[in-house]
Amino acid sequence: VFVTDVEMPGMDGFELVERTRADPSLRDTPAILVTSRAEAADIERGRAVGASAYIVKSAFRQGVLLDTIRKLVAKGKG
Repeated sequence: VFVTDVEMPGMDGFELVERTRADPSLRDTPAILVTSRAEAADIERGRAVGASAYIVKSAFRQGVLLDTIRKLVAKGKG
């Protein structure tokens, strides 16, 4: 599982997810974007590049992140 912020120097999280989806060895690895960006356009962009989940920091709850990771890992095993 990749857990990444959207706002990073050099390469943002959207680009990171997009690149992993283009790499055959990484394309099926779940990717979670965690960010302060809560605009609908940003959430849609996350979906469009292939993010498995999008968590807004202002609504961040550790339990939600852990449940999301558990579900994505379990889904990958099935």
